[in-house]
Amino acid sequence: MKVKAPPGLVPGGVPLTLDPLPLLPECAALVTELSSPRLRARYPVPAYEGASLPNLAVSAYLHGGGAPFPGMLPPLDTRYGPSPGTEGSTQVVVLVDSFGWKMFLDLERDPPGETGRKVAAGLARFTRPITSVFPPTTSSALLSLSTGTAPGTHGIVGYTEYFPGWGAILNTLRFSPPWAKGADLAAGKHFTPADWVPVPSLFTRRSGSVALTKAEFEGSAFTRVLYDGAGFVGYLGLSDLTYHLRRVLEAPDGRRPPLVWVYWDLLDSVNHVYGPEPRFAQEELTHLLLALSSVARQLPVPVRNKVQLWITGDHGQVPVRPERSRAVHEDPTLLALLDRPPSGERRAAFLKARTGRQEDLRHHLVEAYPSGWTVLDAPEVIASGLLGPGPFHPELSSRLGDLLVLPGEGETLYSRPPGDRGPEEHFLWGTHGGLTPEELLVALAGLPLSELADWPL
Repeated sequence: MKVKAPPGLVPGGVPLTLDPLPLLPECAALVTELSSPRLRARYPVPAYEGASLPNLAVSAYLHGGGAPFPGMLPPLDTRYGPSPGTEGSTQVVVLVDSFGWKMFLDLERDPPGETGRKVAAGLARFTRPITSVFPPTTSSALLSLSTGTAPGTHGIVGYTEYFPGWGAILNTLRFSPPWAKGADLAAGKHFTPADWVPVPSLFTRRSGSVALTKAEFEGSAFTRVLYDGAGFVGYLGLSDLTYHLRRVLEAPDGRRPPLVWVYWDLLDSVNHVYGPEPRFAQEELTHLLLALSSVARQLPVPVRNKVQLWITGDHGQVPVRPERSRAVHEDPTLLALLDRPPSGERRAAFLKARTGRQEDLRHHLVEAYPSGWTVLDAPEVIASGLLGPGPFHPELSSRLGDLLVLPGEGETLYSRPPGDRGPEEHFLWGTHGGLTPEELLVALAGLPLSELADWPL
């Protein structure tokens, strides 16, 4: 497989923990706990009991005046600080795609310039690690954030997924088969969010909420599901994002949204193209935080005192190498054993065996693939807590298939349809979806917006 190297860069890494750092004292213990191996004495598991992304969503929802509902996960535990906000406060959750814990450490280790050092110092006062969900990927994590439930409950368990009702594997962000050039081909004219995710969004439970995301996403099927019940505000770039966010928060008391969800995707794009390269992450995070602090400073003091800000990510990223990427379509034996193409992630692939061939499939994976790879039965995946505590989506077992394959460090397993096979021209030097701490742990900064206004920038 021939691929183009990233321009001028060779992906590398830094340790998950760095010393010394001006971090909150509880961070070291949290990192140790959240990254400790709980599955097969090797892999960490999302901390759905109070230290994961959907727990953050539940905390924001409850502090924004939402009422408890059946199947709701617990809020963040007490290690993440006192209950935020005041009566009638607005909860702003900024999801920075790919803002992993390691990215935060990169910023703290070597912030860009004097302004970057001030941003890093301010951020360190409020930032702790939490886990994403499994798989740690955008579609699964964002839907957990918008519903307050785990992937096993809302049912979206990967970038691609098999849906029995459609009889097909679909891209969960584009609502189309992975090979299709167009988006939303699986969303017919009578499509509703409940057709895809039967769990109501938090925005339908707490009316008057708002979502700010890229204008190009307006009207897409994924946006309709993700932000069902929220007002949509689209932006083109950082300048009008800050403008729209300030306008939303300037609404009079009683009309200010209780929940405001903001999505920013450029950090993830940079990490995919160049690998998880610290210098770009540092610049991207610094510019975004400067923009948010500008919003805070422009708001009247009584307004910003009623806004609680959360900044977090949906996953981290790890560097991968083309020579360590395995293609399913280049393994005739594996193809002959599969009932359908793999789904899920390149770093966490769900496989469905042909009838009566599950043990043959497992044997081939163990014998023909590197020793660092792990193969799990789907029932073990569910019982392990990777997908949450339940209640589980009624189609979950059918969507998963028979086996989950976790490639080793720096390795991936991918599949391309027959009409799209050949040299991979746009190799992703950074990726995610697996169970390493670098992929699973994300940063969470929780602070009153008034604090951000006071940063000496």
